[in-house]
Amino acid sequence: MKVSGWEDIREEVLRRIRARDWAPGAAIPTEEALAGEFGVARATVNRALRELAEEGVLERRRKAGTRVALH
Repeated sequence: MKVSGWEDIREEVLRRIRARDWAPGAAIPTEEALAGEFGVARATVNRALRELAEEGVLERRRKAGTRVALH
């Protein structure tokens, strides 16, 4: 997948959650892994995941990783 910015990563993460590739409560790949997959800097992935966490889609915990929020 070709991405041009954090918005594209945000949309792809949302798509995977909606498609149940990542179920509620499931841990998602690390920022490093996603950055490698999308060919972007880790900071770009961080921005996308931070936005989704602020919207309540993801739950982020230091040292415990990022999980899909239980809705």
